[in-house]
Order: sequence, then structure tokens, then C-alpha cells
Amino acid sequence: MHVEGRHTGSKLSETFTELMVKWYIDKKMFALTLDNAAANEVAVRDIVADLKANGSSSLVCDGLFFHVRCACHILNLVARDGLSVIAHTIENIRQLVLAVKGSPLQWEELMKRATECGLDTTKGLCLDVSTRWNSTYMMLRDALYYKAAFMRLKSSDRRRYEKITPSPNEWSMALKLFQCLKKFFDLTELLSGTLYPTANLFYRGFCEIKILLDDWCDSQDTTISAMATSMSKKFEKYWKKSSTTLAVACFLDPRYKKRLIEFYMRKFHGHAYQSHVDELVDVIKNLYQFYCASQPSTSRARSGSEHMPSDTIDMLVDNDDEELENYLYESSRPDGAELSELDKYMADAPLRISGQFDILAWWKNQVDEYPILSQIARDLLAVQVSTVASKSAFSAGGRVIDPFRSRLDPEMVEALVCTKDWVAATKRGNNNSLNLVLVHEFFIIVLC
Repeated sequence: MHVEGRHTGSKLSETFTELMVKWYIDKKMFALTLDNAAANEVAVRDIVADLKANGSSSLVCDGLFFHVRCACHILNLVARDGLSVIAHTIENIRQLVLAVKGSPLQWEELMKRATECGLDTTKGLCLDVSTRWNSTYMMLRDALYYKAAFMRLKSSDRRRYEKITPSPNEWSMALKLFQCLKKFFDLTELLSGTLYPTANLFYRGFCEIKILLDDWCDSQDTTISAMATSMSKKFEKYWKKSSTTLAVACFLDPRYKKRLIEFYMRKFHGHAYQSHVDELVDVIKNLYQFYCASQPSTSRARSGSEHMPSDTIDMLVDNDDEELENYLYESSRPDGAELSELDKYMADAPLRISGQFDILAWWKNQVDEYPILSQIARDLLAVQVSTVASKSAFSAGGRVIDPFRSRLDPEMVEALVCTKDWVAATKRGNNNSLNLVLVHEFFIIVLC
């Protein structure tokens, strides 16, 4: 959607609210995933207030789950803060990569040395960009791979490379930084996925990052310690805002349930962990009660006697005896309380599954056993914890309409964007023949 003028919080909320009503999605909104810009904070506050004012809206638990902060944006901010502290330690590697990448002749010399070392010459070298921390990670990854080739290049031309070739200590530091940043890069890749739910992956991934940062802060290496300290400050800021609500999605993963949350709570809070677990369980119970209350009331079937022959009806069944009914159908539990879906789900042991696991298919098969929890899982697991995928989708038009193809008809642009997506789907092996037929028919319709 297009927002005219400055993108202030009030302007964003006004535009979004108008379109939300126009598109009839105000009663279907569960969550809104945004990056961490200050204007978005204001916009979400205004949108939630508007939904609360509208009594017919389906705002879940008073908006507790509505604002989801982009996990990849948080990782980006945390990593950039850390890199700003240790940028000087990898300066020689950056200069060396820049010198080789900036000259076709020197690049050819490096590839010759790489061949002599038995390295793959098709991998290439990535040059980092100051606004993209992952480019720094990829630069370190590629430079470390070609380390032996760089050393041979230095030996072949000492006058050119003597001053900018990293020392053994600098190579060692680059390896440590690469290993640290790899955790952030891998988690960013995981949470940016579009072919599987990501909400249930957030809590465990961020807990592992938090543990790593705590360990790095205690490192004997002053460079790693300084980097981790800077990272931790930014991480804690967003951890407090995001950990509780998205932990519910982790709870709905039958491989983890409450056990994984208790495991990490013990690590973070020691003997005081139980109060934090109880706080999360209260959130889960409130969510469960909200969905229970939103279910249509159904009358309990009495006896089914209307479908039986009249001569087999026991007339005593028609005599309402509340005391007898309570005694006949009361729960066998000692406290007389009926076990709810939520209690049963928490009582069952987590699933021991290795390898790939389709959580959506699992919950689909559990609809009969957990009708309410399956609805919660359907809504909560649909939440994307990253805006990377949506931004990439909206950027597709810019990659199609370049300066050399600026006069394409809207229909042709649509055809190109859709076809690219469908061809990518065929490469994943999903209904190949059907997808190819759809692509062919779509182009026939557009071109005619």
C-alpha cells in the first residue's frame, strides 16, 4: 500500500486502518509483523487503540500478541552494534580483499594461487558493505577459505601485499569473529524462510543467541568480550519485548511444549525460574480461555432417543434427575475437575522426533483431539517473525522494471513476476507438471 507524505506513526496507522476496514480484515487480524522503527511503535499503538474502540474486532487477549517485532531486524541491529566495536581488527582483511577485487589482473593471480592450493575458484570473494553486517560475515568466510592462496600471493609479490596482508593474530581473530557471526547468519537464514512456519523457531533460536552472548561477555579475549557487551545491550532491549508472546508458539511445538521453556528459564533465572514459567503459563491459559469463549455454544446431546424405536425407549431417562446425572457423569479425577485440552496437552510428554517435522500437518491431524488448541496453533503459527520475505516480495517489481524495461504493461509485469515464482516452485518438485501447465496457460492468456 502507498503512504503519501512523511511516514510518521500517525500517518501509517491512519492509512493502515482505512485499508483494514476497506479490505474487511479488521475482524481477522491476529498479529502485525514490523521492523523496529520508532514510527512503527506509534502506529501499532494507534491501530490497537482503534481496534479496541471497535467492539466487533477480534483483537486477541487485548492486543498482547498483535505487535511482532521483526526477528531478523533485531539480529541485524545487534550484529551491527558488535561489528562497530571490532571493525578495526579486520581492516587489513578488508583492504586485502578490496585490492584483489579492484584489479582483474590481481584477481587472476589470486585464482592461479588458489588452483595451486587445490581450492575451488568458482566460490568468489564477497566485499563487505557498511550497512549490511551479513556482507562482513561473507567476506570473512570467503577470505578464510582463500587464506592459503592469499599467503602464496603475498610470497609472489611482497612489495604489493606486505603492508596489507593480515598477521597470524589477525587471521586468528578473523576466524573467531567468523564463528561468532555464523550463529547470527544461520538464525537469520532460518527465520527468513517462507516454506515453513517460523513462529515456533523464534524462542529457541533467540535463547541460544542469549546464552552465546553471555558466554562471550565472559571471554578472556578482550575483543570478543567488548563486542559481546555491545551486542548484549541491544539484544536485551528487544528480548524483554518479544520473548514472552512468541514463547507461546514454541509451547505449541509438540517437540518442545513447556519443557524447553523451563530448560531455558532455569539457565536464565536460576532458582527463581518457576515464577517466570508461571507467568508464561498464565498467558497461555488466557489465550486458551479467549478461544474457548469465542467458540459457538453447542447444546449437549441428551440421549439420542428420537432416533430409536418407541418400544425401546426407557421412559426413566426423560425424568430429569440432576443429582443422578452429576453422579453418573462426574469426572473420575479425585478433585472432580474435568481435564481440559490444555491440561492434557501439557501432561503428555513431548514428541521425540529427529529430522524434518511438519508442525502444520501434525496439528491438522490433531483437530479431533485438540479442537481449540489446533485453532490457536493455526493462527499463531501463521505469524511470520520476519519481514524479510514480504519485503523481498514487494521488491520483485523493481527487479523486473529496470531502466531497460520501463514501459512494460501491467499485465506483462504480473506475468513475469508470477512466472518467476511458479518456475521456482517447479524446481522444488511440487506438482511440476501442473505448475508448468499453469505457466504455459497464463502466458497464452496474457499474450493474447
